[in-house]
Amino acid sequence: MRKWIACGYCLTLAACASYDGSGLQTGASGDDIRSVMGEPGRVWPEADGGATWEYARGPQGLHTYMARLGSDGRLREIRQVLTSANFAGVSPGTMTREEVRRLLGAPAREIYFERRNEWVWDYRYMDEGTRYDYAFSVHFGPQGVVSRTENLPDDPRYFSSGPDGLN
Repeated sequence: MRKWIACGYCLTLAACASYDGSGLQTGASGDDIRSVMGEPGRVWPEADGGATWEYARGPQGLHTYMARLGSDGRLREIRQVLTSANFAGVSPGTMTREEVRRLLGAPAREIYFERRNEWVWDYRYMDEGTRYDYAFSVHFGPQGVVSRTENLPDDPRYFSSGPDGLN
């Protein structure tokens, strides 16, 4: 029985490492990163010849990780980008959809409001201070530029496509 419990514990740890990359060390190769985290959702080229690999864990997940690789293809850092500091960097009136995507990764949900001619991208996240779940919404006007943002308490049903969801 103890062996089965130990196996379950090891599998749980392995699953956690594959989710956030915490088992990876600085200097890991691209193959190492892929074996732990999977294929990136998007690869962002960097000016220095390196790249940033995006790992959005939505729509139900509360995290998006960016793995920064140097020009040698080796891991420099992995960071969670759905944070208050990054949300504060979303500038109404100046930022485009591409710039928001580069900063925050893929949204958990995209909604088009025809009467307003407005796209809204929602990002689910856990507030670092309160540990409550929220949804950060980015509104884009007709020209594809951020018009406003808002934070609301998260209701997981809003992101669900199941029978209990609102979709």
